[in-house]
Amino acid sequence: MTFGYIGAAIGGLAMRSAAAFEHRRTLRQVSRLSDRRLRDIGLERDWDGSILGNGILGNGREI
Repeated sequence: MTFGYIGAAIGGLAMRSAAAFEHRRTLRQVSRLSDRRLRDIGLERDWDGSILGNGILGNGREI
């Protein structure tokens, strides 16, 4: 292995880590919205508190 491969691997891990952090932050923000606001943006809260997409966003799948 050369330093180029190691640098590429570390860069990839850093990008994945940043994306995971941003995803968790977004989910935290969305989970704080009221049920009415969720419906306004095309989401809904399931009986267990999870956020479901309806329509175009998620086709009923959990986000």
